[in-house]
Amino acid sequence: MPEFEHAFVVRAPLTRTWAFHADPFSLPKVTRKPLRLRVIHADQPLAVGSHIHLELRLGPIRRTWRVRVRDLQPPYAFTDEQLPGEGPFRRWVHTHAFEKIDATHTRVMDRLSFDLHGGLLGTVVGWLMARLILPLVFAARAATTRSILEREP
Repeated sequence: MPEFEHAFVVRAPLTRTWAFHADPFSLPKVTRKPLRLRVIHADQPLAVGSHIHLELRLGPIRRTWRVRVRDLQPPYAFTDEQLPGEGPFRRWVHTHAFEKIDATHTRVMDRLSFDLHGGLLGTVVGWLMARLILPLVFAARAATTRSILEREP
């Protein structure tokens, strides 16, 4: 099963960083072209068992994606997982973790494990995603997150 990890530091307090990431409606704000995400529905406030229903677009391709929050440890971490058969992956687990560095800086860490459909082809695409695509996607997310959170409140 491919895995991917990414971390960055944002100049924002832990509580503000947590609040931004724990709001499912922040996800489209940090997703850059060519990917597009739209929140169709999100149970709020975020809690264990909360469901989030998304629409993922890549050019003309659209796919709905449903995830459930399976673990929540405010303001330090939460984990979401794709519901079986409800998204682009055979399996998707994403842990979002936050670490206070000091009063004004927070480390944001993402840990993903996933499986794709498609046998050998899915294995190759999964490797490419973990090594090439996800690093670009998460670097862009980090830059956008910094841009949003580092503005004066």
